[in-house]
Amino acid sequence: MGNSPRRKGFVLIATCVALTVLLGMAAVGIDAGRMYVIKSELQAFSDAAALSAAMQLDGGASGIARAREAAARLAEGPHAMKWDMGTKAITGVSCSFATGGDSAQATAWQANPRGAGGYRLVRVTASAQAPLVFMRIFEPRTASTVAVSSVAMKTDDSARLVE
Repeated sequence: MGNSPRRKGFVLIATCVALTVLLGMAAVGIDAGRMYVIKSELQAFSDAAALSAAMQLDGGASGIARAREAAARLAEGPHAMKWDMGTKAITGVSCSFATGGDSAQATAWQANPRGAGGYRLVRVTASAQAPLVFMRIFEPRTASTVAVSSVAMKTDDSARLVE
């Protein structure tokens, strides 16, 4: 039983199929890994922005305005935090505020609270469009939205991350 032409042809077909599957898995792994890195970069930003914003809350309307500015300041200027390995500015940033002892006890989150009294919690949400390179084969999209959020609470003399 030598190497028949049929047997050699089967090995070629099996190798092509296995190679296609392995390349597909590697491609999905590359895009998923890139989205994970982008999510980590956005999470670092939202944590820092939430802490910075919470430090500005003082129980007044001016504190809420300063909190918004503090969060936005981290995304702008020469020392701004960026995503995609520090190459792209973070633009999808929003802040909302709530009252309560912690995020589990928080009242409804409000983007524009009317009265500023008692607002001790701030939630900063950041999002970005992560470009897809290889996953386009499976779904005809050029990007996928990556979104994160962080909640910080103002205490008597400092601020801390709650979630």
